[in-house]
Amino acid sequence: MKAQDIYHNSFDLTYREPFGAAPNGSSVTLTIDINHRHPVSCVILHYIYDKLDREATIEMDRVSEKHPSSSFEASIMMPEKPQLVWYFFEVKIEEEVLYYGRLNNEESGEGEIYKEVPPSWQITVYDPSYETPSWWKHATMYQIFPDRFNVSGKVRIGDAPKSSLMHTHWDNDPFYIRNDQEEVVRWDFFGGNINGIIKKLDYIQSLGVTVIYLNPVFEAESNHRYDTGDYHKIDPLLGTKEEFEQLIRKAAELGIEVMLDGVFSHTGSNSKYFNQRDQYETVGAYQSVKSPYYSWYTFYDYPDHYKAWWGIGTLPTLNKEDESYRNFLIHEDSSVIKTWQRSGVKHWRLDVADELTDDLIKQINRQLKKYDSSSVLLGEVWEDASNKTAYGKRRDYFLGGVLDSAMNYPLRDVMLGFIKGDVDAYYLDRRLLTLSEHYPKQFFYSLMNMLSTHDVERIKTLLAEFLPEDLDSNKRAELVRKQIQALSLWLYTFPGVPSLYYGDEAGLTGGEDPDNRKPYPWGREDQHLISWYKTIGNIRKKHPSLRTGSWNSLTPHEDVYGYERLIEHGVDHFGDPSADEHLLYIMNRNVSQERQVTLPARKGKWQHLINKNQMFHVKQNELTITLEPCESVLLRRLN
Repeated sequence: MKAQDIYHNSFDLTYREPFGAAPNGSSVTLTIDINHRHPVSCVILHYIYDKLDREATIEMDRVSEKHPSSSFEASIMMPEKPQLVWYFFEVKIEEEVLYYGRLNNEESGEGEIYKEVPPSWQITVYDPSYETPSWWKHATMYQIFPDRFNVSGKVRIGDAPKSSLMHTHWDNDPFYIRNDQEEVVRWDFFGGNINGIIKKLDYIQSLGVTVIYLNPVFEAESNHRYDTGDYHKIDPLLGTKEEFEQLIRKAAELGIEVMLDGVFSHTGSNSKYFNQRDQYETVGAYQSVKSPYYSWYTFYDYPDHYKAWWGIGTLPTLNKEDESYRNFLIHEDSSVIKTWQRSGVKHWRLDVADELTDDLIKQINRQLKKYDSSSVLLGEVWEDASNKTAYGKRRDYFLGGVLDSAMNYPLRDVMLGFIKGDVDAYYLDRRLLTLSEHYPKQFFYSLMNMLSTHDVERIKTLLAEFLPEDLDSNKRAELVRKQIQALSLWLYTFPGVPSLYYGDEAGLTGGEDPDNRKPYPWGREDQHLISWYKTIGNIRKKHPSLRTGSWNSLTPHEDVYGYERLIEHGVDHFGDPSADEHLLYIMNRNVSQERQVTLPARKGKWQHLINKNQMFHVKQNELTITLEPCESVLLRRLN
């Protein structure tokens, strides 16, 4: 049997209606074509309810016979309880039984013939009553690592941890001082503080930013502060609670929200809750089994052998099922969440969300929305968040009422894979369509999209590593500049919330941690790059189709990828009133050759939005454009 003798494509409405995720209780119609030369006795649709661990089957109806295939169709009801539904096909031809499933677990779309049970397509069944706050879909984020962004006033050296090392020069490179066991024994600090962020709010706003995401700000021993010492106290080296509240107020005056990093899966061993080194006045879990915090932790051999995050002894893991911990975090009047809500904190990013239970995340979400329905809860998830499994359990992140958003590392992975030549535009197209198929629309348009973070190499450093070694330094620098422009323009025009990691806009470089956490290069910025980020930030702000317009993927060549962003008939992709608009993004990833491509396009003129004097004309419903190596363009249809 030939590969195309059986055919189903989950991206095509002819074969799956509607596209993508489905509301609970709705109906999905599935169709499969089989070539006439194969006498079919019956076609069975197999579908599995993920949470029920139960398989059902239905014999599909022959609905049409047209050359060269017969079409078989079945409609299935989605369960009332949100979950994943998996499906594949069984085809009985005379004495032979064949199966048809998707290519692999990462790519949907067209399938493949198998002799055994195949990989299944995924339908995400979600509760449509839960919606991500509208403002978030329109947001642009700026991520700040507080110790390294900016200093205003005197550095409070006396408030630094006793074991710290304070840099005397802002331009120094960060480093770790480790012992023979590779444990960090002294943390280096640069003294960045909250007042330093306040001082630069106008600059941040000029980038088109509408939300600042801060890495942890609570008292801790390390410079990254993921080893919380006191959840109710701003780290004294950063400033005071009053200064932090002033940051929230002044940011709000400029139309900027503030999001905090919530590290709720573990604390520091040197914290008021564990108190391993007796530096707090509290009786910590390490000190006594009668400690009010003892039940928060898991001890294997008290007190020195305990459960720790990734086995790191300075990060004892919290017991997320413990009632007293949950009350402390969420429910008590003086809880962490309620305390900071009263200070104006509405939005949180959950560090290592996989380490938290879905029930705990739901309770946090419920408390945030109870206080302010515009609150956003973002989770650190590195994989496809729709089907993530952690600790043997499928996660409910995007089924409704758990997370509002997640970090979109899958997008970053395929963007980098494409630009460095590991994958072509056709593979990229399938992967992105798969993500849009798996995620409910509310969440696909709410993902945190980024090129750099505090956990990965900075984009400028990564791109330089990808280029051929025989390039001279000037050519290398020029190509990296064009690649940064292409990728950042992609990021700012793609569905979701673009996130700019502090300093990327200034040309900051950085390899693996701690090199990716260098101080912002004040006075040494790449002004051309800053100007570029201001331009694209304000283009995103100006054009609603880049935020909530429909998205149509385009692949005219293996080296060229693009997409349309479109608003028609006065409403956006979510049914909200909006002006009609039609934009087109396209890029050539080839580093040495130009590419000429022809795209189907509506009649009229298309204007280059960066170089507005440049116009393109449609002929016979086709737009032909030549792209230089690493060039990207954003076009707007004028009529």
